[in-house]
Amino acid sequence: MSDHEYLSYLEHKEELVNHLEDSAFPVVHIAFGINNAYARGMGITVFSVLKNNPDLAFHIHIFGSALDDKSKDRLLELAVNQPLAITCYVFKESAFTDLPLMGRYPQAIYYRLFTPYILSDVTSKLLYLDADTLCLGSYKELNEMDISACTLAAVNDTRRARNKLCSQLSLTKGNYFNSGFLYINIPQWIEKNTTERIIQALSRQGNEFKFPDQDALNIVLEHEVLLLPKKYNFVCDIILNKVGNKVDIPKDTILIHYTGKCKPWHLWGMGELADVYDHYYAQSPWQAVPHDVPVSYKEMKRYAQALWYKGRYLTSLCWMSKYMNKKIFRKSPL
Repeated sequence: MSDHEYLSYLEHKEELVNHLEDSAFPVVHIAFGINNAYARGMGITVFSVLKNNPDLAFHIHIFGSALDDKSKDRLLELAVNQPLAITCYVFKESAFTDLPLMGRYPQAIYYRLFTPYILSDVTSKLLYLDADTLCLGSYKELNEMDISACTLAAVNDTRRARNKLCSQLSLTKGNYFNSGFLYINIPQWIEKNTTERIIQALSRQGNEFKFPDQDALNIVLEHEVLLLPKKYNFVCDIILNKVGNKVDIPKDTILIHYTGKCKPWHLWGMGELADVYDHYYAQSPWQAVPHDVPVSYKEMKRYAQALWYKGRYLTSLCWMSKYMNKKIFRKSPL
């Protein structure tokens, strides 16, 4: 399928801001696939990217459903006195109706598959990031990297994920990369019909996949991916780290990726990993937006434990009471 046919998937395109004309810095193109619920997470990611890359310019491409005016206003605040452009691409609701949906994953997980075609006239290299990531270092070395021999560059997922998923997906090289960071070589992606091959894999096996687009990417691109050091996508799951546990974040980490259901903007995600995120949150245009409060009894229990560890004993007991009440009298499983 040609890039023009994929352009028909778009309902409209909107340039929010463009401050790149007067910048002498190299431009890095970054894409996100989100709905409005993840605009805050994406905004913090972009804020952290700008903070740690003063010698680069950025064009942010936001793919998905329409953003509300508050989200747009906060994104515009990011561009003040910054070499930054932001363009929004809204997909038609019917664009992905034939692709499988699984569990908690929205249609947004498929947006990354179409970005190379839509941006092929804009750039030859594209960095795709999930909205639950945080930049801690420079992308200058990455921007200068030669990836012409591969379809994309990515980072291996955790050993735990590889041990489980390589055998399930019959991956022969023992590698399984995480799709929250993809450095895409657009010409080769298009030349090898990568999007079409991934869609075919989803059509054949999609119902068997635990992580639909990520599993399909690994199957299709097992022999076409350049594996980068984990500093470019340091994967961590807040819930897998018990409250109070020390987390060793390598000093050279450039990107932290908060995988799993618990995100650092959730109150019950308290801990060292969330504290790193909150450092940027508190400086960003989203600083006045409160963190999400616990709703399920499991979230309440985690929050109560975190509060106790922080020495906030009365508040902890209050939430523990809410947890017990919710667990005993709940009308639904969670």
